[in-house]
Amino acid sequence: MASNRTKLVVLIVAYRNPDDIQRCLRSLAASDWQEFEIFVCENGGKDAFETLAAALIDQERMLPCIQDADDAVDAPGGRFGSVFKCRFPNRAVIVRLGLATDNLGYGGGINAWLERLLDTGGWEAVLVLNPDTEVHDSCLTEFMSKADQGFGMIGGTLVFDHAPDKIINYGLRWSPVTGRVLAVGRNLAAGTSPTAEVLSRIDSISGACVLVTRAFIEDVGLMAEDYFLYMEDIDWGRRRGKHRIGFAERAIIRHVGGTAIGSAIDPRKQSFLSVYLSARNSILFARRWAGRRWVLHFGWGLLHAARYAAIGAPLAAKIALIGLIDGAHGKSGKPDASVRLPQSS
Repeated sequence: MASNRTKLVVLIVAYRNPDDIQRCLRSLAASDWQEFEIFVCENGGKDAFETLAAALIDQERMLPCIQDADDAVDAPGGRFGSVFKCRFPNRAVIVRLGLATDNLGYGGGINAWLERLLDTGGWEAVLVLNPDTEVHDSCLTEFMSKADQGFGMIGGTLVFDHAPDKIINYGLRWSPVTGRVLAVGRNLAAGTSPTAEVLSRIDSISGACVLVTRAFIEDVGLMAEDYFLYMEDIDWGRRRGKHRIGFAERAIIRHVGGTAIGSAIDPRKQSFLSVYLSARNSILFARRWAGRRWVLHFGWGLLHAARYAAIGAPLAAKIALIGLIDGAHGKSGKPDASVRLPQSS
């Protein structure tokens, strides 16, 4: 028999980035919301899992807890080779680290925990959180307050870590004309909120920090895993049906961005993996949501690939072209090793 969860569960996907996880967990440990548990999926293999566990115990001094024999989420099996359970010192917040049996991607890492949690009772909402984020101490409380107002998918004030006075986005909007994803509200002053009209045009909340209710998950389903990384958040939002998008302006989240995959604001410094997945998944998404118009989106993608060549990044242009072609052929999931190499600047 699985134990009942607390009201909120926080899901984090890691990939060989223990420093990010430590920083994120430190911010969560300061939260004024009391009833939550944290579930981390390490996608980077056994060595990364052991490094993360050692870092959290030795440096953060989280205390290992005895495995609960009646709690099914603690048992290895399925998509987790190992599960390690610990807690924050001086407060009853449990942190679980799960070793994924393979690199499941972002959606797969989230779903691996959700599949287990859906068999347990008690919890009301899930906060999906990037590891390279820090949340304000009242962030979880603000999110849960907004969920109580009947919203199914909720975002907060997501700001740049290096420029916390500027908003990264209120949410995401997909253009059915070009197939590009627009960051709504980007670079506006922190503290501003989207109008009702702007909010109505948002397709989804960014997967960097998004709260969804249990009712949302049960109605809409899990994250799509075939993208591997990028577009799964906007796909989730466009499937939301009756569930409304809300914005908790006083929920403040600082986001570094790209620490695991190597993406960057400067396109000349993007990793091959980031370039490839951005191109491939734009076509996979268009094939799913744009019907025959996906061919036009392929054309826009070619122009975007040409932009890399124009700014002096010919290898990125080649990788983007490969991604577009793979997307047109319906290739999905974990990419080949040939596109996971860091790009030299």
